[in-house]
Amino acid sequence: MSYTLTLQCGCVVYVSCHPQTGVAHTRIIQARAAGCRVRRHDVGVRLFLWELLPEPVDRSSIDWNAASEAGA
Repeated sequence: MSYTLTLQCGCVVYVSCHPQTGVAHTRIIQARAAGCRVRRHDVGVRLFLWELLPEPVDRSSIDWNAASEAGA
């Protein structure tokens, strides 16, 4: 089994999975997006699993009191 995923930067990643277990064992950049600013995203480069995860969100800037009052 194999899949293609699109990263947040627009690059396309080929993900190959073991046919019996379904565990992803290979992740390779298949196509680089024109606007990608990540130096490491060259076609043919292997990616680590954590590089497929979305960028963390800074939740410290959220005003939780305003959000709860708006939903009340």
